[in-house]
Amino acid sequence: MRTVSAWLCAAVLLGLGACGEGQPPAPPPKPRVEGKAAPEAKAGPTDESRAELYLQAKERMAALLPEDKDGPQRIVAELGPGLREIADNASDAPLRANASLLLGTLHERAGDRRTAISFYRQTLALLPNEIEPRRVLALALAADGQFEAAIPEQEAVVKDDPDDLEAWLLLGEVNVKAGRTEEATKAYAAYEMRRRGLIDGLTLQNKDGTYVMPVDQRAACARALIPARDNGTGLALLYALSREPDPVVRQALAEAMGSQRLTGYKAALTEAAAKEGHPEAKAAMLWAVQEIERDPLESRPGPAPTEGAPTGDVAQGAGAKGQDAKDLAQGAGAKGQDLKDSAGAAGAGAGSAGAGAGADGGKAGAGAGKGEPAAAKGEQGAGAPATKR
Repeated sequence: MRTVSAWLCAAVLLGLGACGEGQPPAPPPKPRVEGKAAPEAKAGPTDESRAELYLQAKERMAALLPEDKDGPQRIVAELGPGLREIADNASDAPLRANASLLLGTLHERAGDRRTAISFYRQTLALLPNEIEPRRVLALALAADGQFEAAIPEQEAVVKDDPDDLEAWLLLGEVNVKAGRTEEATKAYAAYEMRRRGLIDGLTLQNKDGTYVMPVDQRAACARALIPARDNGTGLALLYALSREPDPVVRQALAEAMGSQRLTGYKAALTEAAAKEGHPEAKAAMLWAVQEIERDPLESRPGPAPTEGAPTGDVAQGAGAKGQDAKDLAQGAGAKGQDLKDSAGAAGAGAGSAGAGAGADGGKAGAGAGKGEPAAAKGEQGAGAPATKR
């Protein structure tokens, strides 16, 4: 009995083993999959990187040669998207405004004035209290034939700096072209009043022979007269050059004459340069002669009078550096300055001694009340020797 039981147990154990052998092997464990880290998001542009891109675009535009007509469009194609991103997203408002202004300048130079105007308007919206965007916008609107739209912008410019002769001439021009004859007459009359006031500020003397205006204001008056290329102003500048005792003012007079490039100045400047002992004034006179020789304007004011400062008659609308609105410098590329750099001196001519001495009781700074002597919008003419004070 025990033998049979043992045999049965052995049989059962063997059967169990056989059953186990017939089943498929257990699948191997799946390899452990490590979780992949999410790719790090790329950091967006910062205002520092945006400023670098803006300066790169500005430098490229400044380096364009006049004959490179396709250059502005090329810069727009390559750097335009980045500049638009700056104009739309930079946290610094002046940086956004400068990018908008640069885009406007590039589009205008590329022949797309309507797009340029939209960027100039964006610039003005970003910096509504600055006058330079209005100045650029007014010029672009006038060049585009939008004279009615240009008038209020140009009126704001002359209100900011009443001694800006060029601005008064443009205001008269856009009013004429808009058919507003009465307003144009007022603008030209304001131009003439301030032109005479600037001449008075430059030349008037007290009974003892001392000048009514100080040196810096006389120099400012000389430079503010640059847009006035009429015969009377030419005679006044020659008169002042022949009598002015201070080299700073003589230098400013030479810069004004070189910017105007009237052929009638050449002989007087050559003679004055030969006698000039002040190095900077002499350099300015020689530069002025070179400018006249390079691109002379045939106008002969004649010899300087021996007594009294002439005021003469202005040929209305015949100044503004001999340029139409469409030819004037526009935007960031025109003068190479940023809005935030020029904001503190927006319209550097503001506060010049202008309508001052002749039309405002001898007070300097009748312009915009900024109280700083001007340099006719800070210009000394292209390549004029740097002025040191």
